[in-house]
Amino acid sequence: MKNINITLHFLHMRKQYNIKKLLIISSIILTAIYSCEDENLINPIDQRNLHSSNDYLLIQKTIIDIEREIEVGFITSEITKKSPPYYTKIDADTANQDTLIIDFSEENCLHLGQLKRGEIVIIYNAFIYDPGATTRISFKNFYINNRLVEGNISSENMGPNIIGNQVFNLDVDSLSLSTENGVINLNANYNKELISGYSTKYQYLDNVYLTSGSGTGNSGNGNNFEMTITDSLTVTHSCFESSGCIITQGKVVITPNSYQDRILDYGDSLCDCKIDVEANSNNYLLIVD
Repeated sequence: MKNINITLHFLHMRKQYNIKKLLIISSIILTAIYSCEDENLINPIDQRNLHSSNDYLLIQKTIIDIEREIEVGFITSEITKKSPPYYTKIDADTANQDTLIIDFSEENCLHLGQLKRGEIVIIYNAFIYDPGATTRISFKNFYINNRLVEGNISSENMGPNIIGNQVFNLDVDSLSLSTENGVINLNANYNKELISGYSTKYQYLDNVYLTSGSGTGNSGNGNNFEMTITDSLTVTHSCFESSGCIITQGKVVITPNSYQDRILDYGDSLCDCKIDVEANSNNYLLIVD
């Protein structure tokens, strides 16, 4: 009887040990799983070293938003408005340079899907779609979605190319965007071919551009990068009717300092903000903010 009690006691102790061991192993596994999830949720860009790719996409979208405001400004600036943005023309003389100020006021206003305040100042010599037209854009306390925009953008309508499409040269000079994660900077030159929509130049939603170009910049974390458009970007303005992201095709290579190339693929004809990124032989998805 004593031997039976000893055996039962031994089996009971062994069962408790196995349960305890199982609980410890389970706890370790769960901790590892949730730790990985937490790291990825807290700082997913850090995990993949995609700062430069993410920040370039953000400042590129900012340029597109600014260009849209300018197009709308030239088309609608003759309309008297009772709410911002307000349009002011100075020295309206077709023989020399004139000024168009787009004033969003000192408080945020929602316009074309973005919160904006401050001023965009455009110095120009002709309507933007006229051959030879030049514009120089600067900013005065201008914010998009509470992000300060500084620097200059210049554009020139180079006239028609050999197949009759209007071609524009766009220079981005020391453009900066202040974000919660640091300041993004970009210097770039773009060549834009208007392949559809020129015949209705007082509209803009039917415009389609093919865009090429290259540039240099730095992301919010201070790392420098180079940018090259390797497959021309298709910029489809009709996407504005459903999305803030209007690049529907093309590829950009981002080369951050000390890292391999990141290939940004804008997909195939969809008006969405999802960009596929190939980096270090792995594929990721970035969504433009």
